[in-house]
Amino acid sequence: MRLCVIGRFNVHLRVSGNCTELRTKMKVYQITDILPELTKPTEYYVGVFEDTPDPEIEWPHRHAFYSLVWFTKGNGINVIDFNEYEIMPTRIFAVNPKQIHNWNYSTDSCGYFLLIEEPLAKHLNIDFSFPFVDLQKDDLQFIDEIFKRMLSADNQQTAIPYLFSILNNSGTLKRSDTITKFKKLVSENLDENLTIEQYAEKLKVSTEKLNQTCKTETGFTPKQLQLDVKITEAKRLMLYSSLNTSEIAFKLGFEDNSYFSRIFKKKTDYSPAEFREKYLKKTKKS
Repeated sequence: MRLCVIGRFNVHLRVSGNCTELRTKMKVYQITDILPELTKPTEYYVGVFEDTPDPEIEWPHRHAFYSLVWFTKGNGINVIDFNEYEIMPTRIFAVNPKQIHNWNYSTDSCGYFLLIEEPLAKHLNIDFSFPFVDLQKDDLQFIDEIFKRMLSADNQQTAIPYLFSILNNSGTLKRSDTITKFKKLVSENLDENLTIEQYAEKLKVSTEKLNQTCKTETGFTPKQLQLDVKITEAKRLMLYSSLNTSEIAFKLGFEDNSYFSRIFKKKTDYSPAEFREKYLKKTKKS
């Protein structure tokens, strides 16, 4: 087995002859896997980025928890579901449990992170609809103070809702419940070709209301959002599963494999085969 490094995360590849293959089973990490010094499970954890030992983590992987990361210093790229985002001091990143994540950042990077287990996140009504929030300049000092207090205070949990209230006002971290529930329904019914009318019925809103809400809050129609969710899942399956293109198309409710391939290329600029080749080459060079 050969070990490649991307950022601070380790990438494990299985090498057979001249062919390098990604493992087909994706590791899902708990908070205690990321922070082995913790002696027992915790609902949340607040830490300082530069003071935390580097964990050995396989790529690709997923987290079983929600995470916020704020690089107060440094630069680089954060990759969330195959989309690359620039790391900058005015940007807080948010990752949901299902998303595939990796990053590459400078050695002088500093900042804070907050990890929240799913039960507590649901209790606090936390669900990230955007990969990052660009902070308002006036809010930087307040958010820095909140993290410092969370690191020093005994009752950190009371500060979490306050932090999210500032983030919600500073950027668009959370969409309306309608958008969140709609995308969740699509994710739960990836193999179904439900109509927008059927989704609206499940959400107990009119089709017109669902269309209007999606267009107003995202700039996209419900049909476009539905397709985006399916294409993102297709990327994940190409990365960590052994399914071929036809099997992925069927699994995601596309009856015609050629139609799926055309849509995939239109959305990503790559055919399914080109996407896999591009990712594998990028991984082997890292």
